[in-house]
Amino acid sequence: MHKKISLLLLLSTSLVISADHHALKDDKSNKKTKKMEMEKRGMWKPEDCKKISQTSGAYLYFSGEAFKKRSSLEKDGNQIDAEKAFSEARALAELAANFAKNFEAYCKK
Repeated sequence: MHKKISLLLLLSTSLVISADHHALKDDKSNKKTKKMEMEKRGMWKPEDCKKISQTSGAYLYFSGEAFKKRSSLEKDGNQIDAEKAFSEARALAELAANFAKNFEAYCKK
Protein backbone atom coordinates (compact mmCIF):
# COMPACT_ATOMS: atom_id res chain seq x y z
CA MET A 1 0.00 0.00 0.00
CA HIS A 2 2.79 2.40 0.96
CA LYS A 3 4.61 1.64 -2.30
CA LYS A 4 1.48 2.45 -4.29
CA ILE A 5 1.07 5.82 -2.56
CA SER A 6 4.74 6.66 -3.14
CA LEU A 7 4.43 5.72 -6.81
CA LEU A 8 1.30 7.83 -7.18
CA LEU A 9 3.00 10.86 -5.61
CA LEU A 10 6.05 10.40 -7.82
CA LEU A 11 3.95 10.20 -10.98
CA SER A 12 1.79 13.20 -10.11
CA THR A 13 4.84 15.30 -9.20
CA SER A 14 6.54 14.52 -12.50
CA LEU A 15 3.46 15.71 -14.39
CA VAL A 16 3.45 19.05 -12.58
CA ILE A 17 7.18 19.56 -13.11
CA SER A 18 6.99 18.83 -16.83
CA ALA A 19 4.20 21.35 -17.45
CA ASP A 20 5.12 24.17 -19.82
CA HIS A 21 3.55 27.53 -20.51
CA HIS A 22 4.41 27.44 -24.23
CA ALA A 23 5.16 31.16 -24.41
CA LEU A 24 8.22 32.85 -25.87
CA LYS A 25 9.99 35.19 -23.48
CA ASP A 26 10.78 37.93 -26.00
CA ASP A 27 7.43 38.03 -27.76
CA LYS A 28 5.76 41.36 -26.81
CA SER A 29 2.31 40.31 -28.03
CA ASN A 30 2.46 37.26 -25.77
CA LYS A 31 3.34 39.50 -22.81
CA LYS A 32 0.38 41.73 -23.55
CA THR A 33 -1.93 38.74 -23.93
CA LYS A 34 -0.58 37.22 -20.74
CA LYS A 35 -1.21 40.43 -18.82
CA MET A 36 -4.77 40.58 -20.11
CA GLU A 37 -5.31 36.93 -19.16
CA MET A 38 -4.02 37.61 -15.65
CA GLU A 39 -6.40 40.51 -15.21
CA LYS A 40 -9.23 38.44 -16.64
CA ARG A 41 -8.48 35.47 -14.37
CA GLY A 42 -8.52 37.65 -11.26
CA MET A 43 -4.96 36.99 -10.15
CA TRP A 44 -4.46 37.30 -6.41
CA LYS A 45 -1.97 39.52 -4.64
CA PRO A 46 1.51 38.02 -4.12
CA GLU A 47 1.15 38.07 -0.32
CA ASP A 48 -2.14 36.13 -0.57
CA CYS A 49 -0.53 33.62 -2.92
CA LYS A 50 2.32 33.14 -0.46
CA LYS A 51 -0.19 32.38 2.31
CA ILE A 52 -2.02 29.88 0.09
CA SER A 53 1.26 28.15 -0.75
CA GLN A 54 2.38 28.04 2.88
CA THR A 55 -0.98 26.67 3.99
CA SER A 56 -0.83 23.92 1.37
CA GLY A 57 2.66 23.01 2.55
CA ALA A 58 1.56 22.96 6.20
CA TYR A 59 -1.37 20.66 5.46
CA LEU A 60 0.92 18.36 3.50
CA TYR A 61 3.44 18.29 6.37
CA PHE A 62 0.76 17.43 8.94
CA SER A 63 -0.62 14.78 6.58
CA GLY A 64 2.80 13.16 6.54
CA GLU A 65 3.00 13.30 10.33
CA ALA A 66 -0.42 11.65 10.64
CA PHE A 67 0.70 8.95 8.22
CA LYS A 68 3.82 8.30 10.32
CA LYS A 69 1.59 8.08 13.40
CA ARG A 70 -0.61 5.59 11.56
CA SER A 71 2.40 3.44 10.71
CA SER A 72 3.60 3.30 14.31
CA LEU A 73 0.09 2.54 15.60
CA GLU A 74 -0.26 -0.24 13.07
CA LYS A 75 3.08 -1.75 14.15
CA ASP A 76 1.85 -1.69 17.76
CA GLY A 77 -1.29 -3.58 16.72
CA ASN A 78 -3.70 -0.72 17.39
CA GLN A 79 -5.69 -1.05 14.16
CA ILE A 80 -8.63 1.20 15.15
CA ASP A 81 -6.46 4.21 15.99
CA ALA A 82 -4.31 3.47 12.93
CA GLU A 83 -7.39 3.74 10.71
CA LYS A 84 -8.35 7.04 12.37
CA ALA A 85 -4.83 8.39 11.77
CA PHE A 86 -5.01 7.25 8.15
CA SER A 87 -8.34 9.05 7.68
CA GLU A 88 -6.78 12.16 9.20
CA ALA A 89 -3.76 11.90 6.87
CA ARG A 90 -6.02 11.50 3.85
CA ALA A 91 -8.21 14.47 4.80
CA LEU A 92 -5.18 16.70 5.34
CA ALA A 93 -3.67 15.60 2.01
CA GLU A 94 -6.94 16.50 0.26
CA LEU A 95 -6.89 19.94 1.88
CA ALA A 96 -3.30 20.42 0.73
CA ALA A 97 -4.29 19.45 -2.80
CA ASN A 98 -7.22 21.88 -2.78
CA PHE A 99 -5.00 24.76 -1.67
CA ALA A 100 -2.44 23.80 -4.33
CA LYS A 101 -5.16 23.87 -6.99
CA ASN A 102 -6.22 27.33 -5.85
CA PHE A 103 -2.61 28.46 -6.02
CA GLU A 104 -2.28 27.08 -9.52
CA ALA A 105 -5.55 28.66 -10.67
CA TYR A 106 -5.07 32.13 -9.21
CA CYS A 107 -1.38 32.62 -8.55
CA LYS A 108 0.68 30.72 -11.12
CA LYS A 109 2.01 32.96 -13.81
